[in-house]
Amino acid sequence: MTASYAKLQGGSTTTYNDKYAVLYDFGDAGEPDVAIDEFKSLLEDLDEAGLDTEVRPGYEQSLLVFVKAPRELLGRTVHKSRVKDWLYGITPNHPGGDKNTIAKGAFEAEEVLSVYHLVNWPKELGGAGITPGTGKWERVKTIFPLHNTEVNQSLLRHLSKRIFLKPEDLDAIRDLHGSKVAFYFAFIQTYLLFLSIPAITGVIAWLWLPRYSLAYGILTSVWCTVFLEYWKIKEVDLSLRWGVKGIQTVKVTRPQFKYEKVFVDEGGRTHHYFPKWKQITRQLMQIPFLLFAIVALGTAIVSVFAIEILISETYAGSYKFYLEYLPTILLAVSLPYITTALEDAATWMTEFENHRTADHHEMSLTQKIFVLNMCTNYLPIFLTAFIYVPFGDDVVPRLEAILERVLASLGQRFTHVPFRVDADRLKNEVIALTVTGQMSSFFEENIMPLVKHKLSGWYRDYREAHAQGATLQSIVPDEANEAEFLARCRNEATLPLYNVQEDISEIVLQFGYLALFSPVWPIIPVGFLVNNWIELRSDFAKISIEHQRPAPVRADSIGPWIYSLDALTWLGSISTAAIVHLFSTEHFGTESWTMLPVTVFISEHVLLLLRVLVRSVLHQAGSERIREDRNQRYANRVRYLEEMEASKRAGVGLTVAERERRKSVLVTGNDIFWTKQVDDGSSEAFGINLIKQVKRGEEGKCQEPKMD
Repeated sequence: MTASYAKLQGGSTTTYNDKYAVLYDFGDAGEPDVAIDEFKSLLEDLDEAGLDTEVRPGYEQSLLVFVKAPRELLGRTVHKSRVKDWLYGITPNHPGGDKNTIAKGAFEAEEVLSVYHLVNWPKELGGAGITPGTGKWERVKTIFPLHNTEVNQSLLRHLSKRIFLKPEDLDAIRDLHGSKVAFYFAFIQTYLLFLSIPAITGVIAWLWLPRYSLAYGILTSVWCTVFLEYWKIKEVDLSLRWGVKGIQTVKVTRPQFKYEKVFVDEGGRTHHYFPKWKQITRQLMQIPFLLFAIVALGTAIVSVFAIEILISETYAGSYKFYLEYLPTILLAVSLPYITTALEDAATWMTEFENHRTADHHEMSLTQKIFVLNMCTNYLPIFLTAFIYVPFGDDVVPRLEAILERVLASLGQRFTHVPFRVDADRLKNEVIALTVTGQMSSFFEENIMPLVKHKLSGWYRDYREAHAQGATLQSIVPDEANEAEFLARCRNEATLPLYNVQEDISEIVLQFGYLALFSPVWPIIPVGFLVNNWIELRSDFAKISIEHQRPAPVRADSIGPWIYSLDALTWLGSISTAAIVHLFSTEHFGTESWTMLPVTVFISEHVLLLLRVLVRSVLHQAGSERIREDRNQRYANRVRYLEEMEASKRAGVGLTVAERERRKSVLVTGNDIFWTKQVDDGSSEAFGINLIKQVKRGEEGKCQEPKMD
């Protein structure tokens, strides 16, 4: 327990590539013997994996176990990972060396990832099998790599000075946090660059074009399609650049995965089998769940929407000033409880689906929550656009009559004013949900967590200062040369985990506003452009300051979010066409509704045709890196064939007679016909003899040459 600061840091120079931290909380262990046995088991498993450990007191009743991989073990693990990538076709070239090769990571995240594998992967794969909150590791609260604060600060300063990020900047993020996080920054960077086009056309439409401009709606739909198809190619290009294309094939099985049997394939690989039909059946259960969730959220939103309309636009009685805020208060109070209950159900449902890999589990959960967010954010606008504005004169008086009867039964009188549809309500709804939504999202992501963490830290310090009994830090005080380092590590241990899927979900939700409702308020992209420029930098600061450093796991794309973007683009072609068709004339007659299906049908199929054309053009253009990878893989196959042929020629020694026989067809099996030999042992002599006899005109006298 008295190891020096240099030992904790890994030597005379500060390094972060070879370390991990494990937080063990024994506060609820009850008897000391239980905690002692678990702690011993933790250290034993880490030791069996070949890892060095140092233990220091954490906050309250917790211990920080610092894990360090020896240079030889880390180098061999890095090399094994590279060989595995080659075996699965992730990289085209063998890394060289043998099983005892000690390789140095090409960048920081590569070695950090190898340490993560040594700590987290199961024992049969060479790891210690430490899985926080699972099984016997229920009291292990978290495992995390230490932040490289110097690199974080340097890179953050660099990013803050750049208007747009270069590929080298994305490489730097990948080198620090891995390709999964880097793909998010590449996605938002590409989206940010493309946003400049609708931002310019939106300002033009806002200033000079008529409201609900058809031209602007068409341009936005074309933009959505081009951006989406371009990003699909960009994903492949980046996955090749970072050497992770197809990386999902090497993902390990989650500890929570419940398999029915284990088998080994012909290549010696172990597989955990769970029947596909069972998994598909379980995943199909999310359909009724999502339908129920949409109905629950929709009922709450529609009810609040109706109350808001009635009070704000038809009621003129007492307490109107206070009652106008009632719908907002009802929604603010009820919605968090409803969404929390639905998110808990989504978590249970995702666990029940029994996904094999952590990536698939995480993605499935996030996309369920994304559907709930879509309902919360988009439904009020759809209600306004397709119910309130076109049918308000018929629907609102009926709701007013119902409310008047209810109040009359309670002995109250409903004082009303004549209702008139507010044509600007749709625009106001879009502005409220986009502008205020972006501002509140920034506050909730960047300000609230920081304030919450500071307050919890102050409260924790206050409790320790006024604690009646002894604390860990009073029993084992920090050494002077370790105090600053340990304070930072304890702080990192209390930070929340970073989930990159939440940030991707936010950008995809924003893309939906643009695809679905851009003609309503053409300068939506301008606000998104400014927001995302700030978001790109604040998100990196958020990872560096407000969250634990994420394990630099690898990914070759943003995952199934690409299908969400596809769906939103398709829905956008329908929504945009409907909004432009209905609102450009502000006349909701029978003719408008009769022609609406025709307009939607044409818009949808034009988009599908446009998508095919754009995809064809972009795929033909491709990228230089994709062509280089294709050429390199072809060259590798050619070289492999040449090596096989050279080896074959070198190992085959033919006699003169055998070389002569090769002038005929190859000998096949034991066929007697092909094994006949002439007197001189030459097929050539046999053929020449026949030619001479024919030329001499000895037809009919031709005698068959003697055969052996």
